[in-house]
Amino acid sequence: MRFGEAASSKRSQGGFTLTEVMVAAMLLLVAMAAFVPFFLNGLSQASSLRYKSLATNVARDHMEKVRRLDYREISVAELEERFGTSAAIYDGARNMDFNVAYDVEESSYDLGTLKKVTVTVDWEDTPVGSAVSLTTMIHQQFLGPRGSLLEIIPLRRDPLGTPFPGISGPTTARYHIAQADWGLVIDNLDQEGMVARNVYMRVAFFDNDRLMFPDEDIKVTDLYCQLDASGKVNDVYFEYQFDSSEVPDGYWEMRTIAYNEYNEPGNVWRLRVRVEDGPPEVPLYLAAVPGADNQSVSLTWTGAPERDRARYVLERRTFDLETGLWPDLWMTLDDDLDPKSTSYFDQGEMYVFDPWGDPETTNTYQYRLHAVDICNPGLIGPPTEAVEVVIPPSTPPDEVPTTTSSTTTSTTSTTLPPSSGDVVNTTNQSYFVTVKNASNSVIFSSSVGKNSTLTVTNLAEGYYQLVATSPGKPTLTQSFFMPEQHNQVVMNIL
Repeated sequence: MRFGEAASSKRSQGGFTLTEVMVAAMLLLVAMAAFVPFFLNGLSQASSLRYKSLATNVARDHMEKVRRLDYREISVAELEERFGTSAAIYDGARNMDFNVAYDVEESSYDLGTLKKVTVTVDWEDTPVGSAVSLTTMIHQQFLGPRGSLLEIIPLRRDPLGTPFPGISGPTTARYHIAQADWGLVIDNLDQEGMVARNVYMRVAFFDNDRLMFPDEDIKVTDLYCQLDASGKVNDVYFEYQFDSSEVPDGYWEMRTIAYNEYNEPGNVWRLRVRVEDGPPEVPLYLAAVPGADNQSVSLTWTGAPERDRARYVLERRTFDLETGLWPDLWMTLDDDLDPKSTSYFDQGEMYVFDPWGDPETTNTYQYRLHAVDICNPGLIGPPTEAVEVVIPPSTPPDEVPTTTSSTTTSTTSTTLPPSSGDVVNTTNQSYFVTVKNASNSVIFSSSVGKNSTLTVTNLAEGYYQLVATSPGKPTLTQSFFMPEQHNQVVMNIL
């Protein structure tokens, strides 16, 4: 072996030489240096995007504030005075400062006037990026005085933890008029002879089905001015005092509108409130009708006007034939009935639980119904008066009793006069209604319009089933018996 070959072989077995390591390190440094600008540029872009995202949020926040103003209050000077020309956001490590600028352009068109409002937000910290701008159009909407705040006194929390104020007992509602419109409700503002004009506001409550309480809105003329230490007006408001116990429990949307002396309205102020004055009221018109099989009972009722039922609880007890007394304890049939339900079919367990009526044994039952409050599951309203039903009944439900009068020449039978019942629709949607008799034959069909009442007439004595349908709504089923429910509400569509 030659000397050169031996040296080469030894180097391959012992590793890289120092020169080779240094050359490799230099090449690696050159490669890494080429990537540094990319990393720096990425960090700069990420920081710029962070600023731009925050600037967009600042612009949106200021634009929402602008939209709450009346048309007459929108100008560059007014916006700068109200909302300022700078904003700072703390990101957890430092304050990030932004500049806010406004631009207002006014134009006219056939239906009125418009203002084009632009909010622009930029920043001076590095990295500097392009500014963020948002634009909206504001239309001159109101001729009457505009409200700026609807205040509830005393202010209570909703027991369910929602952000809506709760009202209970004596309550005061103050509807504050926007400062720009004080001159619309007061003559000689801040001058000698200052006096309220012939202005007023209207108040009403609306539930989730847009049903208004009371039936007509309330007119309020009590206008108040508050003065500062120098005798200048610093607040103007209408005040309405009422007892919330007159409003059914539940969630309501309270709406207020102020009118000028020409009966021209301002904006509509909406405030969702919760009325809570105790447990739910007693359900109405509980009725029990025995089935022809002597092993079932059909129950019907109408809900009380409150809007805060979580559920119904239905109970039953059986007359003790041995002691001749009603037991103290009631058996719960269902403790989770839908709060909008108006009927229940009690199917007896003839051999398992209770020997329902038969030719040898006549049993007597009582039913009662409670409503449970939605805020406090332990708050149960008072029960209905117990309704009694006998099985088998003295007169089978599917038979029409007759009165027979005898003479020396002939015998005649006369039936009871026909009965009628009402279907009350309190929703804003029409329903198609059909009525079936005990033979499951349709004897009546019609429509009941929104917020209307349909009267079903010419009903002979017997058991009936009522079905109400509407597109997109659950099918409602109700059972009733005539003449026990004659001239009563046989279905209440809520």
